[in-house]
Amino acid sequence: MTVSLLSLAQVSLTEACTTLNAGYEGYVVPVAFDPVSLARRIQAEHIDLVASQLLRVDDRSAGIMLIARRGHTSRLAALGIAAPLRGAGIGAQAVAAAIAEARSRGDARMVLEVIDSNTKAISTYTKAGFAPHRKLVGYTHDPVPPAASEDSLMPCAAADILPLLLGAWPDDASWQTSPLCFAGATKPIEAFRTGDAAALVDASGQAVRLLTFAVRSPRQGIGRRFMQSLLARFADRPWTIPATLPATQAAGFLAATGWKQSALSQLEMELPLG
Repeated sequence: MTVSLLSLAQVSLTEACTTLNAGYEGYVVPVAFDPVSLARRIQAEHIDLVASQLLRVDDRSAGIMLIARRGHTSRLAALGIAAPLRGAGIGAQAVAAAIAEARSRGDARMVLEVIDSNTKAISTYTKAGFAPHRKLVGYTHDPVPPAASEDSLMPCAAADILPLLLGAWPDDASWQTSPLCFAGATKPIEAFRTGDAAALVDASGQAVRLLTFAVRSPRQGIGRRFMQSLLARFADRPWTIPATLPATQAAGFLAATGWKQSALSQLEMELPLG
C-alpha cells in the first residue's frame, strides 16, 4: 500500500481537524480537534504546515502527520491513521518520509512524545530508529480555599514574563514546556508574577491548567508562597499540569506544594540525524 503526501499548507484547518479526529478515533485518551484549538497549537508548538502532511491512499484520506520545527530539531507532533487502514504500514511510511525530509533539511535530530502505554506506536517508532530519552509526566492539584489575606500576585502580559521564563527554565526543556511555546501567548492564557516568580495559566476549562512556572531564585520560600497565591487566585477549582513535564523536573517542589502525579505519562523519544 503506497502512501502519497499532500502538504498541509494546501489544506484548510477544517479539513485538517476532520482528518486528525478520524486518525485519533479510539485513541488511548479522548482527542478532539477544532480549527481554533489547532490554530493555537500550530502557533505555540511551531508546527510547520509545509512540512506537515495529509496522508492519502488511492486518492482517499488515510491520515495526517504534524511536523514541528525549531532550529535544527524536528518534532513529530502528531500522527493519526484512519481506523480502517491501521496496521497496513501507513504510519511507518509516513515516519520514514518525515525522517528523510528532516535529513534533507540538515536537521540534527528528531523528537516525539508517545503515551507510554501505546505499545503499537512505540514499536513503529523504535523500528524507525527512535530510542527512549525520558519520561514526561503530569500533575493534578485539589481545589484550595480562598486566601485569607491579600498577596502581591500581579496579572501581567505574557510577554512581560518571557525573559524570566527563559532565564529560569532548563536548557533541555521538553518541546511543549519550553518558554518558546509562550512567546506569542494571548487569551485565554493569563500571566501572573511577583518580582521573582511568574506563571502562565489557562482557566478556560473546567480545571485550571498550569502551563509554566518559574522562580528566579529558589531560596527563601519564594516559589512556595507564589504557588500558594496562584492556587488561591482560582479558589475552589481543580488544577492540572499536562503530561509534558520531564519526570525529574521540579518533582520535589510540586510534591511539597500539594501536587500529585497523574496516572497518564508519556515517553519522549529521539533520533539523531547526523
